[in-house]
Amino acid sequence: MSGRKISFVHCADLHLDSPFSGLSDISPSLGAFLRKATFRAFENAVTFALKKGADFFVVSGDVYDSENRSVRAQVFFLEQLRRLSGGGIPSFIAAGNHDPLSGWEADRDFPPLAFRFGPGVESVPLLLGGERAGTVHGFSYPVREVEENMALRFSGGKGEGVNIALLHCNVGGRKGHENYAPCSLDDLRAAGMDYWALGHVHGAEVLCRDPLVVYPGTIQGRNIRETGEKGVFSVTLFPGEPGCAEFIPCDVVRWRSEDISIDGMERDEEFFQAVSDLKETVRRENGGLPALLRLSVSGRGKIHGLLRRPGFLRGPGGLLETMNEGEEDRPDFVFTEEISGVTLPPLDLDSLAGGSHFAGDFLKEVRAFRQRGDLREGLKDILRKRGILDRIQSRDVLEVIDSLSDEDTELLLDRGTWSALSGLLEGIDGV
Repeated sequence: MSGRKISFVHCADLHLDSPFSGLSDISPSLGAFLRKATFRAFENAVTFALKKGADFFVVSGDVYDSENRSVRAQVFFLEQLRRLSGGGIPSFIAAGNHDPLSGWEADRDFPPLAFRFGPGVESVPLLLGGERAGTVHGFSYPVREVEENMALRFSGGKGEGVNIALLHCNVGGRKGHENYAPCSLDDLRAAGMDYWALGHVHGAEVLCRDPLVVYPGTIQGRNIRETGEKGVFSVTLFPGEPGCAEFIPCDVVRWRSEDISIDGMERDEEFFQAVSDLKETVRRENGGLPALLRLSVSGRGKIHGLLRRPGFLRGPGGLLETMNEGEEDRPDFVFTEEISGVTLPPLDLDSLAGGSHFAGDFLKEVRAFRQRGDLREGLKDILRKRGILDRIQSRDVLEVIDSLSDEDTELLLDRGTWSALSGLLEGIDGV
């Protein structure tokens, strides 16, 4: 490495102008706010770099949400690069699978200090203060699907000073992400870089400390699978010492997935108070940042009857509308985009499972399925045995199945169990 400390900002997966999926029937004002969210998040990242006085700025792929980039997204991105260039901060950009070089793009000039890598691995000098401080390496997807291990092409290219490498890739075959430019952590280490600026995986993660191998994640969560704070990494590299990567939130709205259990609740008042308390907890924990909330209600108890009333959860004037009343007028809004209820009446399932009837036999099978562990793989095994998995053509559907959390799978099992049990209980005395 060179003899001076170097600092830069690393971001990826901007997905500018990406629609917020999973939202319906929202107000015009809230819809307008959400359409600008990805833009404002990237603007926050650029503002941070300018205020910090970063030496340079890197974007590791998926600037846009699709090959047919919107005009608005293109104009905005160039405006932000000009802000960096005007502040004396060079920027380096690598295209990913959502914004490959083959996609449509207006024929416009990048600002003088901005450089986008081409379809082959390139190495360019990092000039800071007129002096050579290091080398930046990168690769842009020429087309959407790149299945070659591109990390291997970085080997032997180490240059003078600090070496930074940009690559949009899937390290270790991570589930829930297309396996583009697949590679291993050992492949990255072998290239001899000081910092790997990765993109593609939407969760922030430091894969390795020496050398630093980092996924910053998406800059703004856009659906319920992208919960929590999103942003960039502020990186500092020291001569002869391990580097430092600090996560900096830049998002403008956050997704939250929360659950209320009706276990032990005796009165409707307890449920309404729990809903109110949850909203205020989310508001407080978000520190003034607005939130998009997905609420699930679970458990077994007397409140089950309340939730089963027609239209109670999502009907006109129901709980969903009531929770959102007045929220769009607040800068720290907590907007509930969906409510689901998977609750049970106060049954003694242990006794029911011991019964000599079909419902008891069914519950025994459910318990045996749970005890086998890894419910997600169990679900896929059921789909595979019935030939359903092989008939699924959409990659998106397969990604959703692979990305199911243990909590998601438990919820699906609970829904299926109760749905089946509701029919089986008919005709059984005393339940």
